[in-house]
Amino acid sequence: MKIPPIGDRFNAAYQATDQANKIAELQAEIEKLRQAQSPLLESQIQSLREQLLTQSGELEVAVDLIDPNPYQPRQTITLESIQLIARSMEKDGQIAPLILILISESGRYLLWDGHRRWEGAKLLGWKTVRAVVALMPKDLHRKALLTFIHHEDLNPLDKAEAIVKEVATVTGISIEAIPKALSTVLRRLERSSQANQLATLVDADTLQQIAGVNSLVGDNEVEAKLLLALLDLALNPASVKANLLPMLSLPDDLKLAIRERGLKGAHASALASLSAKNLKVSEVVANNERISATEKVISQDLTVAKTRELVAQIKARYNVKLPASSKNINALVRATENLSTKVMTSASNEELVSLRETLSQKITEIDRILGS
Repeated sequence: MKIPPIGDRFNAAYQATDQANKIAELQAEIEKLRQAQSPLLESQIQSLREQLLTQSGELEVAVDLIDPNPYQPRQTITLESIQLIARSMEKDGQIAPLILILISESGRYLLWDGHRRWEGAKLLGWKTVRAVVALMPKDLHRKALLTFIHHEDLNPLDKAEAIVKEVATVTGISIEAIPKALSTVLRRLERSSQANQLATLVDADTLQQIAGVNSLVGDNEVEAKLLLALLDLALNPASVKANLLPMLSLPDDLKLAIRERGLKGAHASALASLSAKNLKVSEVVANNERISATEKVISQDLTVAKTRELVAQIKARYNVKLPASSKNINALVRATENLSTKVMTSASNEELVSLRETLSQKITEIDRILGS
């Protein structure tokens, strides 16, 4: 992904009464940047800091005059990560200044880059932090302002919430209606064997995306807006439906485990099947089983395959029979995980090429099934 210069967007002040809405429009680009992981991002952030340092100098800003960005996709910043950076700051000082945006004449600032450093300073009891300050950018096009960079990946729950929130903002479709609308259009496209065409549009330019989506959905304006909003974020709508939207309907205990304990999305999806309906028990019993299983998955760092085995064992205790297809899939997952580097190194090039082609074909089939 080509990254336009960040610093060029901070060359002039901008007076506006809808700054919060403008800032919200930028956040979809943040998601794209985190996925792209471009090596240019950090160098551009550093370049912006140097530019702001030259223009206005470095300031000591009171910690309590800084407001967090309420529209950032990352809702999960663990205490552990804050403690880690706080220890570094206590030992070596604040190495890089925060980037702040002046948002009011009363002297309050919006935190644009350096959230964990700010939290670390508060944890250490610091009264001020070093910062460089930018005026509200003149051009707030969301593809231009490439800041607010974190090296960690968003967890799938934060990612799903950020995507749905951005899509709702762009399209006017309610957050509650987005999952159903996306499922409806993807089912129809799958029945007509057209769903795979969406994947080819992810890397296309805007005009190609518009033309491609219009050819798929015709005059359905809502579906067109929905698909284009996702494609504009460099997201495959089928993957969003299969991998991210299910995060929104997870039980609260699993959401908490994702946010606070680092539970992975695939593990959470497997554990979610330990529901009262599936186990044919009360909500209390199901919740206890799920929470106990989650603790075991996290404490023992179980793989997805082992997590599914654990879930199957729990279901078996409640006489919940697994279909034969599930047993076959679990066996294949285990066999694939046990395919060691040593075994693959000893194979011939022809055998490896054949294996890669077979796996690629199966992945394509899985994507098509999940997309339905």
